[in-house]
Amino acid sequence: MKFCSLGSGSSGNSYLVSENTTNILLDCGFSVTEIESRMNSRGIRPSEITAIFLTHEHDDHSKGVFALAEKYNKPVYLTYGTLKMCDKKIRKSYQLIFKIISPLEIVNIGDFKIFSIPVPHDAREPVQFKFESEHHSLAIITDLGFGNNELIKSIKEINALVLESNHDSNLLNKSKYPKALKNRIHSNYGHLSNEQSLKILKKINLKKLKWLGAAHLSIENNSPELVKNSWASLYSKGINIIDPNHGLDWVSI
Repeated sequence: MKFCSLGSGSSGNSYLVSENTTNILLDCGFSVTEIESRMNSRGIRPSEITAIFLTHEHDDHSKGVFALAEKYNKPVYLTYGTLKMCDKKIRKSYQLIFKIISPLEIVNIGDFKIFSIPVPHDAREPVQFKFESEHHSLAIITDLGFGNNELIKSIKEINALVLESNHDSNLLNKSKYPKALKNRIHSNYGHLSNEQSLKILKKINLKKLKWLGAAHLSIENNSPELVKNSWASLYSKGINIIDPNHGLDWVSI
């Protein structure tokens, strides 16, 4: 199994997860032209995508999903709540293949077993995903306010983990963000702080964890150094920071 990030921040989020000839695109928070360029830079063509999975409707995750799916005739897996919230982004001329999934549902596609995990976030019916192949497992977990029980249960024995560490609470409090935005980010339906992400790491089996990466870092309210300093007390095998703008090159598990 291998994966890469095409971007991980407020300007756009997207990941590729591959095993043999099965290629899953997770989210597409970029225009079709931009995502094509970013995929080509990773050595994979959009026509090689097996399916697209969408976590939730926010624009930094969904911007180009439907146009890309229409152009390349690819199925889109998403919850019913996410679909309803994306109505305005779907042109009437599109002939899309929707696969409605439920939170906690397991989908088998090619070489993958894909688990949807409900998370607390200010979206209609958001989920995150865990990918299992014959020998490996990967979870990509961003856009949530805290680690709920279903999440911890799902990722407790994971081999590779991409985990949001969006902000440092002190920096956010001191920032120029409006109070309402600060409250939204801080809330249980906002984004994970460095402290909240550390709480999640404390609840999983770190002996099984071979690769750990921090994602969706706020450029204004966090830094790679702060994340590493926070996590290093718990995990000493190496902490990878996914660049908000450029993402992360291929990683093999």
